[in-house]
Amino acid sequence: MIQPIQSSGQDCGLIVQQDGKPQQVLAKFLNLMLNYQCGLSIRVAEELQRGTAILMEESKSVRCIFVIQSYEITKISVLEDLGKNGELPLFLVLPKQRLELQKQIAAKCENTYFCAWENAFSDSANSLQKIAGAALEKNGVGNIFQDIDKVPYPVLQQRVERRLRNLNTLPTLPEIIMRIMRLVNDPETTTEQLEKLLCRDPAIVMKLLQVVKSPVFAGIARTSNWSLTDVIVRLGLKKVGAIAQQIKMINSLVKPGESEFDLRRFWEHSVGCAVIADKLYTKKMIALSGEVEFNDYWIGSLLHDVGKLVLGFFFWDWFARVVEQCERNNLAFRSVEAKMGDVASHERVGQLLIINANMGETLAAAVGNHHAPGEDPSALLCLIHMADNLCKELGLGYLSSDKGRYDAQVLAQLKLKRDDVVALRNTLAEDVKDEVKSLVDLCL
Repeated sequence: MIQPIQSSGQDCGLIVQQDGKPQQVLAKFLNLMLNYQCGLSIRVAEELQRGTAILMEESKSVRCIFVIQSYEITKISVLEDLGKNGELPLFLVLPKQRLELQKQIAAKCENTYFCAWENAFSDSANSLQKIAGAALEKNGVGNIFQDIDKVPYPVLQQRVERRLRNLNTLPTLPEIIMRIMRLVNDPETTTEQLEKLLCRDPAIVMKLLQVVKSPVFAGIARTSNWSLTDVIVRLGLKKVGAIAQQIKMINSLVKPGESEFDLRRFWEHSVGCAVIADKLYTKKMIALSGEVEFNDYWIGSLLHDVGKLVLGFFFWDWFARVVEQCERNNLAFRSVEAKMGDVASHERVGQLLIINANMGETLAAAVGNHHAPGEDPSALLCLIHMADNLCKELGLGYLSSDKGRYDAQVLAQLKLKRDDVVALRNTLAEDVKDEVKSLVDLCL
């Protein structure tokens, strides 16, 4: 007996997924694509009857339907019901040997599209992403990433907020992180206001007092019994705020049990990037085109790879496939993402999280373009790009095979040659690894 379906009340994609390993792989790929490219949540049915029932009860929210199975649907009436007589785009994903017959059966069905399992992840026009992307756009389900670097930022914010409002695979940062950010970005904020806010979370205060004693902040004259007020006065509002945000983020983004994502390695790379960015900036080791706020480069460095964390948490199987390709073929993570269809790169997913959290246009652009900064990268983007790659060269990448890959435009803007980069790496090499591991230990 089919159980009643609770209406989700939000735009969704329906996947009718037959049991089996190939079907599971294809369904997870579609989940990733529909979540992050289209902003659709996912409903799943294990057989056609269940899918039809969901369509009947969710008629106003289902925007597309995908059927993934190893055999044809032979009844025209079933195809018409699934596609609501051409009202919804219907995608039939079958093995190549079954597809021709399915096309013949469905020849008169409007708004129906076909993809062979064997072509699903190819680079051709017959790939699942290409077929689905074009058809969804035709049916009014556009790509969130379309012109993401060209549209006015307020327009982009509205698009992301509207489309991702109910997406449960894009984490929401804790409210205290956003409140700290708002405070430190307000020139009228006082020491007392920040202290009052931080004291609402004693765990942050306790770890903050430990962190400022770490080697990373060795240049700050201090005593062993500093109060929170002393820390804020000596380090400054922005620095204390950024460190507090770091502590809260590290301890609030908890890995789901089914994921094997290496959270410790992720935070070592992210914190290492922040520490290196701080050294590059405060010691004037590179010639940036302008000043950059501590809060911007510390949080930007810390979150530059947050898209990997999201993918590793919620799409672990897909993330693991990318990692396996990286290690087997000694390729960069970003290049493997592109090779596998670029369905939702970690840069773009991270950018969506930053936009959705309302953390600012400059920060969102730096996170979304840290591998490909473009022709005129900002000072913040140059700083994060250099820190990210130097961090990898020092053995603090997410993968042991990670290598520094420096963008020519960034090097040109900073007037750096390869020998200069080697010199920077050698200068940073002495203490950074131990400092970073110690800092992560204190934060966790």
